[in-house]
Amino acid sequence: MSERVAIIRNRMAGRGKSALIENVAEKLRRGGQHVRLIDTEYPGHACEIANRITATGEADVVVAAGGDGTIREVAEGAFGHDVPVGLIPAGSANVLARELGYMRGGGISARHVANALLSRDIMDLYPFEVRREGRIQLGLCWLGVGFDAAVLHNVSPSLKAKIGRASFVPAILKALLDDAEMSEIRWHMLKDTEGTCGWAVLANIRRYAGPFTLTRKTDFDQPGLACLMSVGRGAWARSIDQLNIGLGRFDKRCSSWLLEKASLTVGGDAIPVQVDGDFIGYGAVEVTPKKKPLPFRVFVRK
Repeated sequence: MSERVAIIRNRMAGRGKSALIENVAEKLRRGGQHVRLIDTEYPGHACEIANRITATGEADVVVAAGGDGTIREVAEGAFGHDVPVGLIPAGSANVLARELGYMRGGGISARHVANALLSRDIMDLYPFEVRREGRIQLGLCWLGVGFDAAVLHNVSPSLKAKIGRASFVPAILKALLDDAEMSEIRWHMLKDTEGTCGWAVLANIRRYAGPFTLTRKTDFDQPGLACLMSVGRGAWARSIDQLNIGLGRFDKRCSSWLLEKASLTVGGDAIPVQVDGDFIGYGAVEVTPKKKPLPFRVFVRK
């Protein structure tokens, strides 16, 4: 049975991924699908397009072609309309694509991606809500307060366009040197549960920054967020954090627990924040796990 497939494409994501997106679209057409390619024109446009398409029933599946930020925008627009979301991994890290089985062996194949979209297998993903300065955003993967948000803020867009993930090296070094000057991060939930940390990550999925395992306390198809609060400040503390992420032991190094029903407020003035790999600014944010899932097209999981 043929489907109407709307592919929302961020041409600025990744490097040299236009051919991949066109190849996937062609394979879907050969599979009998009615495919429409729509390009985004500005930040937030993917959310607007996805909302219009899913609200009006113009497509049977909406596909995000870009990085984790583009996927988040498409998911936010589609949320609540019961239209499944698919992926074409066209970013730098493609973390969620790895989680959902779109990258076989860590590589990207147009045939494999098309097969994943054609399989029509559905898995529910439980997103989370982020409130900041009166604005509400949807998150899919993780929220970072402190170090990783500072890294994203330091990345040069022009350098990233030229050399891809290698552009994170100078950004990481600067964030390491600046970390000791960052204020202590405060967090609280309910009335009598509060604390401080040097770096906070709230994770909805297991992976982080590509193939690395951040935590085993949660998974995308389960409601709730793993709250990982790392102690200490400065280059040494953050370097130990990175080593533990590489070894898959970060949630053992941190104070960690599962946030299931309550809301958690974290951060403060001059503290940077990122959601799903996008720097969103400074200040405290309120984070709440959503009870309603969002359907995603998936391939066979690991």
